[in-house]
Amino acid sequence: MQLDFMSTLQSVLVLFILIIIGFFAGRLKVISAQGQKDITNLVLYITMPATIFNAMQLDFNMERVQRAFTILIIVAICYTAMLIFGWLVAKQTKLTIAEQDVFRVALLLSNTSFMGYPIVSNLLGEEALFYAVIGAGFLFEIISWSIGIYLMGRNGSGKVAFNWKKIVLSPGILSIVVGLIFFLFSWQVPQPLDKVLNILSPATSPLAMIVVGLILSRSNVSKIFANKFLYVQAFLKLVFIPLIILFTLKALNFSNYELIIPTIMLGMPTASYVAMFAQNYDNHPEFASQMVFMTSLLSVVSIPLITLLF
Repeated sequence: MQLDFMSTLQSVLVLFILIIIGFFAGRLKVISAQGQKDITNLVLYITMPATIFNAMQLDFNMERVQRAFTILIIVAICYTAMLIFGWLVAKQTKLTIAEQDVFRVALLLSNTSFMGYPIVSNLLGEEALFYAVIGAGFLFEIISWSIGIYLMGRNGSGKVAFNWKKIVLSPGILSIVVGLIFFLFSWQVPQPLDKVLNILSPATSPLAMIVVGLILSRSNVSKIFANKFLYVQAFLKLVFIPLIILFTLKALNFSNYELIIPTIMLGMPTASYVAMFAQNYDNHPEFASQMVFMTSLLSVVSIPLITLLF
């Protein structure tokens, strides 16, 4: 499967323009901090689940199940390697122990929902989104709410407590599980509800990008650009890790969705969850937000360039 560079660039530029709209809406106070939270909740609890559920409304066949399972195993192995890599690299830095944990989580967690899904959907269509949801999104939610909060909280001022209800009842996991049940049993959604889902689903991409822009608008841009370490983290997250995944999978003769989905999804910028967790556990939230900002900004360049190599 070959991705056309110009169409990829155009798709990413469309999303980038939406980010810019969100950025200026935040800077000009068109949308307040409370409004940002409300839009985030709208995406997380309404439009994103609709997108995920819709992506899984495909005809059941074993080939799809086997391919989804293969991608899930690949992504699980990649997450393990990324965790080890982040652990080793953090040890070599001059960061404090608490900052090292923030750095590790920032390398591990990619913006699967707010950027990964829209980009996969725009570039590859609904079939690819199905594999992205099962192969990457499912693991992302589990790892975020387990390893993510453990690393972020163990050296923070907040109390670390695993809340399995948050994992199981998170909108991402719930929509995947319900969508998977409908897929496995080939159940059809009633027509009125199907129309509602089809109306809600397209709203995810623009709203999610605007939210990313709003997050960036709350950052001190000049201070971020002056921090050289952020460029190192962005290079590792956006270039080094996806290239290692890409060339390793190619060497193992993987192709098509098995090659593209893990590379794209794990090559996304640092997830906004990282800033949220850092805030909740009072573990250098500014540092976490800066990494979210820098990787989100530079991903506009890195994503089209990575697609040239497929």
